[in-house]
Amino acid sequence: METARQDTSASQPDRHAKMMDLRKTADTQVRALLDSNQQKKWDEMQARRQQWGQDHHGPPNGDQQPPPAPQQ
Repeated sequence: METARQDTSASQPDRHAKMMDLRKTADTQVRALLDSNQQKKWDEMQARRQQWGQDHHGPPNGDQQPPPAPQQ
């Protein structure tokens, strides 16, 4: 993951896509090792991680819009 982040030969969207692929692969491998109760808990943790990311980094599609102007 760190190697993908520091790869200056790739564009930022390419690095992001590569990191997302690495994360998805790792998540799949971890989930395969868990029993059904652990998988449920893992899924809950991943949902919280995804929600945190949306709260702190904007929508998952990167379509960030500026906040509306305050009304006076």
